[in-house]
Amino acid sequence: MEQRTDADIQDQSPQPTKWDRSAIVRLKARFERQNWAGVLFLLACAVAFPMLPGVEGWQAYTVALVIIYIIAAQGISVLVGFTGLVSVGHGGFLAIGAYTSALLTKYFETDIIIGLISGGLMAGFIGFLLGLIFLRLSGAFMAIGTLGFAFFVGTVVNNVPLFEGREGISLPSNKVMFWEIGDIGFYYVSLTVLALVTLFSYCMVRSSVGRAFMALRDSEKAAEASGVNRVLYRTIAFSISAFITGMAGVLNGHIVNYISSEVYGDIWYSVDILVAVVVGGSAVLMGPIIGGIFVVMLPFMLEELADFAFILKGVVLILVLIFAPAGIAEVLGRPIRNMRARLLRQAGYGGREPAPAETTSVAAAPSQTEKP
Repeated sequence: MEQRTDADIQDQSPQPTKWDRSAIVRLKARFERQNWAGVLFLLACAVAFPMLPGVEGWQAYTVALVIIYIIAAQGISVLVGFTGLVSVGHGGFLAIGAYTSALLTKYFETDIIIGLISGGLMAGFIGFLLGLIFLRLSGAFMAIGTLGFAFFVGTVVNNVPLFEGREGISLPSNKVMFWEIGDIGFYYVSLTVLALVTLFSYCMVRSSVGRAFMALRDSEKAAEASGVNRVLYRTIAFSISAFITGMAGVLNGHIVNYISSEVYGDIWYSVDILVAVVVGGSAVLMGPIIGGIFVVMLPFMLEELADFAFILKGVVLILVLIFAPAGIAEVLGRPIRNMRARLLRQAGYGGREPAPAETTSVAAAPSQTEKP
């Protein structure tokens, strides 16, 4: 029987893959350009939508309603997706934003821009206080606590005379500065808010704050051991989430020019927003967009079968939790990620930094694009 020496075994062992750093940098830059090109294409399509022949005001109204749900879902995804906290009470922040703007509009005749800022700030302030109260809770206890908050807000708007209970508050035509806007104008206001919130979420995820959120989501003890202040960042997450959802509440109230406790005292707003995040994907920027479209358009398309629409929504939610727990957006994006990972592997990228010896050998080796 042939004997093999240690040297022979060492020669046959797989050698570490050497990096082509320039190729990897070019690939990642290309992927980034592709991402931005896709986002800008979708934005251009959304801007052009009301200008298309045959598009009427009610169609712009329907799409604006979808956009409002997307914004609300983006708010709750800050908690669910990036910090791992579960909230079933974000309908309360929706109500806070809506009523803040409605009261300012009724008594001070403010426009929708002032309403967006005021409603968002008020909801963000309440979210800051809740973050301090709920900082010791997590999992099911957090969900129950936020559910209690939603019931509390519903009780307040039902019984405090300032909010006019079930009679509601009727709002005048929407204005931006001194100009009245119709359904199409409101569509563009909603689209602008969506673009700003999406850009903010994109930048936040890639910032130190976003990395701290995700560290707390993955392991609170490890994050705290690394110097992440759990109380501070959980409070920040609650405030940001509430601010975004509060702005969605302002838009939701102004799109119909009417606000009442019969609408905002209902817990189903909180459930719909959470369903949108879970179905679309909580930790993916495209997740709230897909989830918002699903939650609004399913009942719209099955208008004559309203009860069946609710049943189908529950069935889809169960199927997503079983077969795609990360959300539909993660499943749709998987082929693209696999293709990009394959291209990176071909360039020698293994998902880790090379050892010092590898770095030296790669740096010393001539580039493939370099001519002798």
